[in-house]
Amino acid sequence: MDRQLAAEKIRARLEKRLANFLGCEVGDLPRIRLGELIHLAFAIWGEEETLGGFHATFSTVSRLVSREILWDLEEPKSEEAETPKVVVN
Repeated sequence: MDRQLAAEKIRARLEKRLANFLGCEVGDLPRIRLGELIHLAFAIWGEEETLGGFHATFSTVSRLVSREILWDLEEPKSEEAETPKVVVN
């Protein structure tokens, strides 16, 4: 399974639902991390019982797409890339 593709499909569904709720286009929304979209969905629609349980939903999405994709975490850069090289002649 392609984790990035799964994340983008879940994101598209949540962004479409949020845009519909706000009366705007998906393109009008700022880029929101997938984890934040899930939290927002529960804040807006959680009491309507149109969503599953938060912990089960969040845990499942996290396992499907990975924690890094869920929170847009960047891979740690190697120490070599971070340390500037100084050449003294």
